[in-house]
Amino acid sequence: MMLVALALAAAQALSPAASAFIDDATGRLLAGEELAPDFPVHLQALPPDQRLLVIVHLRRAGFLADVVMPVDWVIAPAGPAGDKP
Repeated sequence: MMLVALALAAAQALSPAASAFIDDATGRLLAGEELAPDFPVHLQALPPDQRLLVIVHLRRAGFLADVVMPVDWVIAPAGPAGDKP
């Protein structure tokens, strides 16, 4: 059972880019600011698994409450960041 928990934790580990995005969002939240207007561009550059983890964090923090993100965009491969949801 412990091995399964370790494997799950390792699978959900954040990349440095995703961690930096979350740190920036947390700083903005504490300062009473909104997300940067180009946040979808930065999200698009993340791999889908990392993008989904960041989106979950942003929703839990209260960001993106009224933003609709198409599933196709969320699970799309990372690539040229330019397509906004």
